[in-house]
Amino acid sequence: MIWRLPNAMGKGRPLILAGLLAMASLLVPASFAHTQQTLTVILTDKGVVAGNITDPAFVQGNIAWFRMEDSTANTSMVIRVDVDMNGVFNASEDFESPTLTHTCELDENGSLIDETCAVSTKYAFDLNATVGTYNFWVHRTHDGNETVWNHTIMVHKDVHQEDGPSPGDCFGIGCEGDEQNLSENEGGTATTDESVIFVLGIVSLVGMLALTLSIRQERMERREEKSTLEAE
Repeated sequence: MIWRLPNAMGKGRPLILAGLLAMASLLVPASFAHTQQTLTVILTDKGVVAGNITDPAFVQGNIAWFRMEDSTANTSMVIRVDVDMNGVFNASEDFESPTLTHTCELDENGSLIDETCAVSTKYAFDLNATVGTYNFWVHRTHDGNETVWNHTIMVHKDVHQEDGPSPGDCFGIGCEGDEQNLSENEGGTATTDESVIFVLGIVSLVGMLALTLSIRQERMERREEKSTLEAE
């Protein structure tokens, strides 16, 4: 029985190469990066919930999401963020939100009737944003009277550190449990290496077999074509 592959060896090779690359990609370690986090800032009729944000988890590249939850009639809010950290608002340098209201009217299809209407706004800090305290102002307007609330956001540096020994921990030769841990780690490494070699061996074997069958198939087809021509 002949395992039939694509007619031409040239067509078989891309399939073999694709298979080898697919298998090899499984052996490449995954890379990890900072996942962008969104901090929700609730805007109520009494003020801002959790106005001062000093959680070290809020780092460069994160998003501050301001949501209007003040249902007072004839009330709107505007958010301004002091992006350049100079203490004053500058329209060309800083961030200003659209006018936020508690609700927006929708049509029968669920689309905004007024496309400028908004109930929330977001500001994403740059990945290399300056570390420090950012001022933001909430301008609340009710029946034509404006009130300004001042708050801050603390942005921390996005630092990726691998786990290591804590101050006072014993590490190195002579520490209790090190020899056992070293033995276990070496065993785990050996097992991982053996698995990789085993998978690579299978991939190579399959590739060689497929290539051999492809060449054999091509030769047989050439012989059949030659016999046909001679018979004619």
